Amino acid sequence: MIVLSEKMEVLVHCGVHGRVAVQLAEIAEEKKVKLHIASGGRQVSCNSILELLGLALVQGTRISVLVRGDRAEDALQAVRKLLMGETAS
Repeated sequence: MIVLSEKMEVLVHCGVHGRVAVQLAEIAEEKKVKLHIASGGRQVSCNSILELLGLALVQGTRISVLVRGDRAEDALQAVRKLLMGETAS
């Protein structure tokens, strides 16, 4: 199992709102990985959209992304694109 961690900045204009939170959950499901985001001393699973929204990640927030799974590299790349304001794939 591959485990990757990367610090990122939320660059998407509106921050992590409902649509972006759903897309993060979809990335985890599609890539079959465990995806967590940490900010402000809290770490949440991207499977929990409500917990993710509870982090209140606005544009410019620095976060840590932790991915576990065989397709962790693909998932991390998709998260990076999404948080930069590009479409996730």
